[in-house]
Amino acid sequence: FLYLPNLLSEANAMETPRNNVLQNFGQAQKAVIWFGNPYMPWHDSQVPGGKWGQELTINADGTCTVQPMVFNDYQRLSIAGQPTEHFQIAPAQAESFLRQILVLLNYFGNCTDDTNATISTTIQNVNGNFWTFTGYPTDEPAISQLAMEIRDSLNRADLMVLDGNGREDFIEKFVVDYEEQDNYHEQLVLTRVPNTVTYCRRLIDGPAITTTFQWPESEMPLLDSLNPVDFTTTIPGVPANATDDNGQLGHFTCTITRRILPSASFGGDYERYCLPAPWANLMHSIEELLDIPTTGALLSSSYYTRKRRCLDEVIYIGVKFFEDGREYNYLTDDDSIQPGDHVLVPVGGDDSEQELTVISKHYYKRGEVPYPLDKVKRVIRKIDEE
Repeated sequence: FLYLPNLLSEANAMETPRNNVLQNFGQAQKAVIWFGNPYMPWHDSQVPGGKWGQELTINADGTCTVQPMVFNDYQRLSIAGQPTEHFQIAPAQAESFLRQILVLLNYFGNCTDDTNATISTTIQNVNGNFWTFTGYPTDEPAISQLAMEIRDSLNRADLMVLDGNGREDFIEKFVVDYEEQDNYHEQLVLTRVPNTVTYCRRLIDGPAITTTFQWPESEMPLLDSLNPVDFTTTIPGVPANATDDNGQLGHFTCTITRRILPSASFGGDYERYCLPAPWANLMHSIEELLDIPTTGALLSSSYYTRKRRCLDEVIYIGVKFFEDGREYNYLTDDDSIQPGDHVLVPVGGDDSEQELTVISKHYYKRGEVPYPLDKVKRVIRKIDEE
């Protein structure tokens, strides 16, 4: 997740053109942003082998249109029965978008006569002259930020715009509550307005410790890098043969407040089976962002990457004999052993006993183990704390 300053503040840095487009072009009056999706087939008898695309037009007077299109390598037509959508934004906002588009695409893209490119933007000036840009990187953070600003202004998160990263909806608020059986509690709150991350730990019979990070208003909200559907449709679910967690796992609930669609909620035990695919990256990014000495379970990879064992899985634990040495694996049937625990293990040809600290724990299907089962020694026992 990247956080970028306002694009206009960097315009001067980008206006060292490879040609004289910016000097010669003058004031932009219209931009036609075309994004064709080659992976989305669309049947149309007039366009053999057709694919779906979208054309967004932004005019300097603030009028904007969106038109679904069907295309192939030779032609591009409006889709029958799907009317053009019309929008109105403030002229000053439209002029700002046109200026930023011209600056960014002149810097990152190629000025060309290619009118059949899958992704292109054509800009017209006050004299009716046209320039078409292609080849700009859709994963460039500055382009993605501008694309989200345009979506936000038109209140349409699903638009393809410049980068093709349309979303199900905008996220206005993202709240996670976490609790354990002893009433320990954490909360994480991300908001669009104000653009903040707030992390609170409520200690058992103690104070609540709250950390808040707030970006300048000009910076891209963290929530704009998230797509609600990625969180609501990628939760794997707990397998039917999963063992009981014996109270070792905390419980969480997550509520996503969307701008147009109803709020979405999910929750469960705080483990990989109950968490959506983007969770680990999001928590890691927030941990790095807050940069505080001590965080709790929500932001700890040892919590959000763990999962309960299934009955057909074996347990491998990892130990090191030296701090900078290689990791060695042992088998165990004791699922209560966790990283940080001390265990007694057999070492060497005479299987002498040695106490070591567990640094990792993994579950594997018998046919997917990293080392043959008959070649791996077993933990003698866990050493309980005095």
